[in-house]
Amino acid sequence: MRLFFFIISLSGLQLLWCQTSSLELKISNDKFVLQDRYYTNGLHLTYRQHLPKFLGVNTTADEKLQLNVTLGNETYTPSNLYAFDTAEFDRPYAGWLFGAVELAKIKTKTALFLSLEVGVTGEESLSGALQTGFHDLVGIESNPTWFQEIAFKWLVNLKASKVHAFKLGESARLQNQVQGSLGSKDTYLANEVSLVFGKFNALQNSYSLGALAGGSRHELFGVLAASYTYVFLNTLIEGSPFNDRDVFTTDIQNQVLRLKAGGVLRTKRCVFKLEYIFNTKETPESEAHAFGAFTVGFNF
Repeated sequence: MRLFFFIISLSGLQLLWCQTSSLELKISNDKFVLQDRYYTNGLHLTYRQHLPKFLGVNTTADEKLQLNVTLGNETYTPSNLYAFDTAEFDRPYAGWLFGAVELAKIKTKTALFLSLEVGVTGEESLSGALQTGFHDLVGIESNPTWFQEIAFKWLVNLKASKVHAFKLGESARLQNQVQGSLGSKDTYLANEVSLVFGKFNALQNSYSLGALAGGSRHELFGVLAASYTYVFLNTLIEGSPFNDRDVFTTDIQNQVLRLKAGGVLRTKRCVFKLEYIFNTKETPESEAHAFGAFTVGFNF
């Protein structure tokens, strides 16, 4: 925890040197594909800031240092939303409310991301209250039971990823991202291959990695991606290995495949992104799942 607050404080000092920033909101929901189960809703507010220098080290012309700060809430439910018998559940109810600080170093052909994520589960995550409140707002009479949800915990994750980009022509680029996560929430290894096609900037100025554009040209591109993840721990499904407060948990699928398809439009002031995600089942009893995500951001 001390490391988390140290990074936040240090990052705040760096804002004195900043030149470019953005604020974006990402809304994920499986209602985009007419489903209501598993990863059913996500809200992520992200602040991005260019850092001309960090810890006294200046960047060069072909690289960029960037700070990303995210506040997020994620909602996970079984496919049977209205049962009070866990024998009818294919995964537990779970909520995740978190903050994350990420530092990115992006060059013309490679990028490195390091992040720290801290948050809470249980009723304190507010996921159950948000979901039932939304159901009441739109007039859905029956609310999910949130029976025996994953209990309250403080969880911490450290994540790192490395990206290599390969130019396929003036309008196509291949990106390979290797990612690892170690912590009390998630522990996994993953590899994703993405095809970016259309009108896009050089890697260090492209939204294909969430990089701020600076004075670069507008972008309009599509993305097709496939990834493989080997999961060692998912506390939102199998509970924590360090305590037994969870009344109901289930096993995880260690191997998960994911497909993505989407598009991005970025102008001088705004960015819009729409994507659809499909992943294979995450527990032995569950099924494959799909959801959509819409992002809108503003540069200032």
